[in-house]
Amino acid sequence: MEGAGVRIAVLRKLAGWTQQQLAARTFVSTSLVKKVEQGRTPPSPAFLAACAKAFGVDARELHGVRVADVVADFHSERADIPELREALHAFDDPQPSGRELTGPELRTALDGAEELRAAQRYAELARVLPQALHHLFVLVGDTSPGTADGERARAMLHDTYRLSASVAGRFGHPDLAAVASERHVAIAPETGDPLRQEVSAWHRSGQFLQAGHHASGARLLDRALTRIADRSDPRGLGVRAQLHLRAAVLAARGGDGDRADEHVRSARELVRAGADAAPYCNTDASELNVDVHWCAVPVERYDATEAVSRGARVTIVDPGRPERVARHHIDQARAWALHGDRDRALDALHSARRVSPHQVRAHPSVRETVRALLAGERRPSGGLKGFARWAGVSGL
Repeated sequence: MEGAGVRIAVLRKLAGWTQQQLAARTFVSTSLVKKVEQGRTPPSPAFLAACAKAFGVDARELHGVRVADVVADFHSERADIPELREALHAFDDPQPSGRELTGPELRTALDGAEELRAAQRYAELARVLPQALHHLFVLVGDTSPGTADGERARAMLHDTYRLSASVAGRFGHPDLAAVASERHVAIAPETGDPLRQEVSAWHRSGQFLQAGHHASGARLLDRALTRIADRSDPRGLGVRAQLHLRAAVLAARGGDGDRADEHVRSARELVRAGADAAPYCNTDASELNVDVHWCAVPVERYDATEAVSRGARVTIVDPGRPERVARHHIDQARAWALHGDRDRALDALHSARRVSPHQVRAHPSVRETVRALLAGERRPSGGLKGFARWAGVSGL
């Protein structure tokens, strides 16, 4: 039953390091390294990123994630990634099918695309985006920068690039996600909406988060927050809240729990001041998302007692936000596993599965939590073994 802990141990030994030396390089305790390598404690994303950086590998390698597994686990249908890749590179030779679509028609199509993303129907979204890009390339070419029509067209292209980056990331194509991310960053200043530049900064910060470059991501968000500190309109408040929530995760994974909680408090104040809950596509400045982050902060710093305590004080239910709700249950499963209550951990995993099965089955930390639960039981229950088989944890 090979998990991240086994891979970390192998790479550590190949590097010729002791557990104490790896602990020093990743700024954690030796006992934590030992527990993770033995499979008794699920590794946090921050610890995995630190190990990946120390070993000089991609963090996904520590999970043993393969692109084919991501696609198969996340959705049974084929995602049109080749078509999306072609469309992203066809900005100077667009090939839209059918008649040219008008701006309002494309806006309606993009609103539908955002609904697919919110519902986690990523395979369908991947099929919609290529033609949206082709049509938008034509529309942008037909409109002048700086005009109202030109800025609206570029704003829609900004949305489409960000949705494309999300799809590419979901299906395990970081190179394609990087291309789309560079495009939305570049076009944001041409949309006539300064907030879109900060939305791009929020999206960019995810790259720093995944790579474990927490300080760089925090500086990026601090600059963004400074630039829009005087925005008190609902949309501006929403973007500011979204920036604070991402900053909270970066601070927590960087080891500054107090700073993380400060960012969560700031986000909550902005939400209660009237922030737009969804100021742009693929953003979430809702009270629910604030609660999810509030509960996640102590999990990131391995404070299981505080994590489950916070989880008991909130109710995370919203059919319209399955990704956020499932993520909360995944975090709570990690917390209960760290707390030593395997039954509550398994209950939380089942709750996540009911809300968003594809997300849960494809989530690497779910598999690590399951492995930790299995490692802690000499005779795993039928329920745990059944969940492990469903989640693709081998070696039972």
